[in-house]
Amino acid sequence: MRSFDIPIRNQLDQELSRMFFTGDLPFNLTRNPHYLRSYSFAANNSLPGYIPPGYNKLRTTLLHQEKTNVELLLQPIKVTWKDKEVIIVTDG
Repeated sequence: MRSFDIPIRNQLDQELSRMFFTGDLPFNLTRNPHYLRSYSFAANNSLPGYIPPGYNKLRTTLLHQEKTNVELLLQPIKVTWKDKEVIIVTDG
């Protein structure tokens, strides 16, 4: 059935499952909303020739960008810490 691209969908399922099996990824990763959102985004946007980020880009550039994003999200909370007398203690 060409209208549903069932053979192509099956092939994609096989490729995704192999990623989990060979990468020793936990199956509950499929419940992560970012996992689902990433595939929905890719499926709904034409990205000819797109190659997912590799090892180095994930551990450097993209990790730094996400850290910056989290810091920006935390900023409104952090400015209240002094007024609320928040103290963060660690033993490490």
